[in-house]
Amino acid sequence: MGSNSTKAWAETALFAVLAIALAYVTMPVGEYNLVFALLPLLFISLRRGMLLGLVSGTLTGLALFALKGEGTDVAGDILTQAAPFIFVGIAGFFAKFTQRTLNNKRFPNAALNILTASFFGTLVYFVWSLISDIFLSEEAVPAGVSAFAHFLPGQALSFAATFAVSAAILLLLAKVAPKAFIPKDSRFLSRKEKSKLLND
Repeated sequence: MGSNSTKAWAETALFAVLAIALAYVTMPVGEYNLVFALLPLLFISLRRGMLLGLVSGTLTGLALFALKGEGTDVAGDILTQAAPFIFVGIAGFFAKFTQRTLNNKRFPNAALNILTASFFGTLVYFVWSLISDIFLSEEAVPAGVSAFAHFLPGQALSFAATFAVSAAILLLLAKVAPKAFIPKDSRFLSRKEKSKLLND
């Protein structure tokens, strides 16, 4: 049990490091960017569950706060760099359903779970990002226009692009390598299901 737990935590840290690295990869979508850093956080959440997904997101957020924060406004740095990543791990709520449907070779059901997890995990990131824009970038808003109305279209476009790319990659992975989502020590499968997984 100890070695399995250690492996799970090691994976959590590893995918946080990958997310941190991908945070420096940018692809413009309008005035914003496609957020590649969410992909490893969504994956580890579906593989290890909500708790470790939240931990991985928190590690990512804290590291980016330290690496990319400007230091002059700590609260602003937390809001822009750390907070958006912390709650991406809610996607892990769907880990149990995703792993069981993949293990039972019910790909349409698994695909729905992956899409839903990707949607909510990505949405929570962009809600925080929008809040950050509204409170920290008011000077960029033209007179007579609300901050919400000004920033929402760009954030929505970036959200849609990030969700589409992340979901497509995760669905492709689930199709060609479903076992990638199911660790041998998965706590979401019964003993019988684990035995079948090990013998496949």
